[in-house]
Amino acid sequence: MTNEKFLENEKISDEELENVAGGSWLEFTADMIAAKSRNLGGFGSISETNFQDDLVKMVFDEKLRHQYVEKVGAVFASHGITMEYRGKFLDKNIYTCQGKQISREQAWKIVDGK
Repeated sequence: MTNEKFLENEKISDEELENVAGGSWLEFTADMIAAKSRNLGGFGSISETNFQDDLVKMVFDEKLRHQYVEKVGAVFASHGITMEYRGKFLDKNIYTCQGKQISREQAWKIVDGK
């Protein structure tokens, strides 16, 4: 099956998406891609172009998604940052460092040592 056919045949409603995606899906996937681009371990099965990879699978697989949530959280935790994965599709995740809420961009600057 081609990627186009896969996407054409796999349609879910906004309500279904709300239930499976959880957290800020765009923000969370951006964090996974950022971790992969920094060659941080555990993100080798993430691809922006392969529609058969874990990025697509985790939309429908809650257990796999939470494994990646834990991996992303561990990346931040190793730099003293707590990431709270939110429960709604468009909610932003919450990042805190030393008791203060910080932006996602600030969190990655800390990871990068800036």
